[in-house]
Amino acid sequence: MEYRYFPGRLRFRDHVLRDEDIRSAVIAVVKKICPEAEITYTEKTSGILATYKTDSIDIEKLKHLVPLLLEIEPKIRFYTPQKKQAVLEGIKKIEASV
Repeated sequence: MEYRYFPGRLRFRDHVLRDEDIRSAVIAVVKKICPEAEITYTEKTSGILATYKTDSIDIEKLKHLVPLLLEIEPKIRFYTPQKKQAVLEGIKKIEASV
């Protein structure tokens, strides 16, 4: 999964986001991180973009999420429908850590 951070913008792109359950789980985590973010999904690029006021997120407080992202990265990179539950569980683990 491609994820990029730039102050005021957070982007996730991967074909796995075409799965509505996975996409909804990712969006729920982003909303928990920044409730006032404007979130859009683009089917063509399989991308989620969250835009927000730059002072509304302290990126230092999110660095502890990186190991959790790396934990589910292989499941996403080599995604098959059989891995869906494991991906959703990994996203829930991230959500619980926010």
